[in-house]
Amino acid sequence: MQDSVRVLIAQGPGEDPLRIAEILAAEPGMLIVGTAVNSDVALALAARLVPDVILLNLAIPGSGGIELTETLAREMPEIPIIMLSDHPDAVDMRRAMRAGARDFLTTPLLAADLIMSVRGVHQQEQERLARLAAVVAAPPPAPKGKVICVYSPKGGVGRTAVAVNLAIALHTQSGKEVAIVDGSLAFGDVGVMLNLTSTKTIADLVPSSSDLSPEILDSVLVKHSSGVRVLLAPARPEGADLVHPEHIHQILTALQREYDYVVVDTWPSFHEVILAIFDVSNVVLLLTTLDMTAVKNLRLFLDVWKQLHYSEDRILLVLNRSDSTGGLRPVDIETGIQHKVAAGLVSAGPLVTSSINLGIPFILSDPRAPISRNINELASRLLTPEDGAVTGAPRSGSEKK
Repeated sequence: MQDSVRVLIAQGPGEDPLRIAEILAAEPGMLIVGTAVNSDVALALAARLVPDVILLNLAIPGSGGIELTETLAREMPEIPIIMLSDHPDAVDMRRAMRAGARDFLTTPLLAADLIMSVRGVHQQEQERLARLAAVVAAPPPAPKGKVICVYSPKGGVGRTAVAVNLAIALHTQSGKEVAIVDGSLAFGDVGVMLNLTSTKTIADLVPSSSDLSPEILDSVLVKHSSGVRVLLAPARPEGADLVHPEHIHQILTALQREYDYVVVDTWPSFHEVILAIFDVSNVVLLLTTLDMTAVKNLRLFLDVWKQLHYSEDRILLVLNRSDSTGGLRPVDIETGIQHKVAAGLVSAGPLVTSSINLGIPFILSDPRAPISRNINELASRLLTPEDGAVTGAPRSGSEKK
């Protein structure tokens, strides 16, 4: 017979604690070990009783629910917290989850929602502890995959289109597992370019970011028809605030264990989240175009890159719209920044615009187009030596017969 789930109720104004107690008492396998009417009592009872789950009201008297959650998450991280609120808003929910709450429920409570939440967070914590025990018993697996960051210090250079089509090319050529991460957290467009929507985004991995199992990753990543798995950006810009640099580092490291190639789209910034992506990346595909503003931004980027003590060997400079006329020449770029251009992508404005509007990557809609051949050549260069082309996959500019 399974042990009961031991619950501490830390409740202030609002939902009657007797109502919560009645719901829990009527459910087999639930045991109320204590109730607290303010934050000081709740903290003392949590330390003494070590419950399996804490039900905590956001407006609990004393220090308040957010500060108490931060303290409990820091001192007793093995006890999952479910936050309750009579009048929640998006700001409250974000603050609670960032503080360490595992779930957020609105009162008055429905019995089914409360029981499902308590059982769910308890089970997740038991699974997390079991995985941690297994990690202690065995050395951590070596990273499996290569992380490829697609970055530009200037907007409007086609970064997301390159990232999406490159991910598909890597999967098509190698036959290996490929994931693409929309790291442009506030205004990500990867979902638009792949015609994908989902209620699950990268923000859903934050509560478990320190211990991401393959099952958790699989529940959040979306599968595209090409075979590539996609980790979408938050649906709204404020969701970006939930994802911190340490979360990005943990998420990419977990993906690197499960996927052979992880392509990460970004945005023009030296935000700490971007630096965390750089830290994990094996290759930074640095995208630019033939104009003076791009050269200026590239020079500034490379100066900062050196100041951060990153190796220039990790940079692969790619020139988009390399056949553009009336501007600079590739040699001018190389001279201006003292860095070799590794690859070029031809202009394909109408095709790229159409692929974006239809949500069908051009490498799928028109694999024989010059830009598609360029992307395949770039993918070939990024494949690890053992990952040769699978039978029938286009490589190095070859066309399907």
